[in-house]
Amino acid sequence: MSDQLMRYFERELAYVRKSLNEFSGDFPEQANKLKLNQSSNEDPNISRLIDGMALLTAKTEKKIDDQFPEVLQDLFNILYPGYLQISPSYAPIQLIEEPEKLSESIFLPKGNRLSVKLNKEQECIFTTVSDLTIDPYYIQNIKAEAAPFNFLTPANLRHADSVIQIELSCLDDDTFFSHFDLSHFDFYVRGFESNSKGLIDLLLLNTEIISLLTPDGKLIEIDSSRLHSRIADTDFQWLPRHGSHFGGFDLLRDYFIYPDKAAYMRIAELGHELSKLNSSKVTISLFTKQLPPEFLRLFNKKVFCLNTVPAINIFECRGEPIKYDFSKLSVPVIADLHSENEQTVVSVNTVKEVLPTGEFELSPVYEGGYWHDESSPQWQSRQHWDEKGRRKVSLSISYPYSSQSKNSVVLATNLSVCNGRLPCLIAANQPVELMASIELPGDLRVMSTPTAPQYPNLDNQLNWRFMALLNVNFSSLVQSDDTVKMLQESLRMCSPNQTCSQADAIKQLEYKHLVAPMSIRQQSVFASGTEVTIMLDDEMLGNNIAILGEVLNQYFQQFCSFDRFMQVKIKRFGNDAESIEYDKVHGSQLCL
Repeated sequence: MSDQLMRYFERELAYVRKSLNEFSGDFPEQANKLKLNQSSNEDPNISRLIDGMALLTAKTEKKIDDQFPEVLQDLFNILYPGYLQISPSYAPIQLIEEPEKLSESIFLPKGNRLSVKLNKEQECIFTTVSDLTIDPYYIQNIKAEAAPFNFLTPANLRHADSVIQIELSCLDDDTFFSHFDLSHFDFYVRGFESNSKGLIDLLLLNTEIISLLTPDGKLIEIDSSRLHSRIADTDFQWLPRHGSHFGGFDLLRDYFIYPDKAAYMRIAELGHELSKLNSSKVTISLFTKQLPPEFLRLFNKKVFCLNTVPAINIFECRGEPIKYDFSKLSVPVIADLHSENEQTVVSVNTVKEVLPTGEFELSPVYEGGYWHDESSPQWQSRQHWDEKGRRKVSLSISYPYSSQSKNSVVLATNLSVCNGRLPCLIAANQPVELMASIELPGDLRVMSTPTAPQYPNLDNQLNWRFMALLNVNFSSLVQSDDTVKMLQESLRMCSPNQTCSQADAIKQLEYKHLVAPMSIRQQSVFASGTEVTIMLDDEMLGNNIAILGEVLNQYFQQFCSFDRFMQVKIKRFGNDAESIEYDKVHGSQLCL
């Protein structure tokens, strides 16, 4: 008998004995005849009967408890499949460009595979999760200085006391920015000694104005609102997204699991102004307030990086063929028996039956509709941890005609897999090989050691709490008895850690319904909507208030109905600093 079954048995035996004591109190004469609960004189046959009943009940209860997580997994497969999947390792990949090869823009679409070799036998496969446009210019220098400024400054400059300057250069003096069709200016904030949080917060909150300045003195002013972190961009989703997912929870999970996502920043549509410059060199000046004096000497060309793309350790492959003979309820799913690399199954994407005439695709149990043929075979995947704590994925097949027509079938699977914890052995600056046939103007490198993968929490209590959140709508958020606790619960359930400082930092939350003027497609209108005011303790966040504000702003926009607007304001607890006020967003704008 296993230790786990023994605990069930002892609990059931104690319950039976307690029930017999109650029986003895109610019917003493009958209990005396049966000699119940008389340790020295109890009938051995009665004792064996009691033990047998307790053991049978213990086995039944254990079986029910073992199946309970399976029921929960099935519900998640319908409502939010990604919650119980592994969140694989992440690494920023940088192109170390060779300036003499930067002659034209090169587009690297998302979904491309990258190979990083650990040794002759082992390699890790990453997949890019964002598009990368390699524009034909590079960073020549980055510097910072305090006022007064000895160069031409914007006319609208008022309060900035320092400037961060990024000097861009084309291939040669005869190549101008006006020769190219440019779009956004994307860059990665590496920061000082690979710590970027404080600098990101400073750029987002304290940048007053941006300017472009050419060597011949041409100056173009750029509104600072065009500078933002891409962490809340809807097209910058990293984890796999399924159709049934609520976008707000996807955003929060990305934010907590991959905090470095905030370091990917953008000056929107800066290429529109760059393309007007008949110059091979230009300086982007970020005029900021309250830049710490000790930061001034730390700026160099490594603080900001161009041509950096996020990649996560997930890729698709065909699993090992499965011979299913209908003798078991489920069979294990294995990615590759002969690979030298560690391969962990993240999810089962498709299952096909291998026939002499080809492959016939089976449908998942929960993806059928009224058009689904109930007589066709179906499949379902589940995950569990064995006695040694190893994660296993199994596959169950339903063949309505199994015993009558076939003895066994051969199944082929298409899987999403990762390399487990193997990427954690990759060192910074390790070379990366692009597996697509795209010629790049330089070499790819791993910028920093990949993060550790996050494994799903199979705690039933936590999972039921998240399941309850999936039923939350905006009305339940507003009408909750404790609105702060409701928002904190949303953050905690999306965080992989037991402690969540971001949730604890929420001190006050206020919803205010009002009618206010706003502009929709250059038309001024009066619209009804909700103003959400959140008070945050920025001391608990540690230079992270701007990023959390952008995430919460996008999170509440997911609840915005078509005919209303949403506006988020961030106040600081115990701090006289200015509040952060985001623009009103109307539901009709989100649908355009």
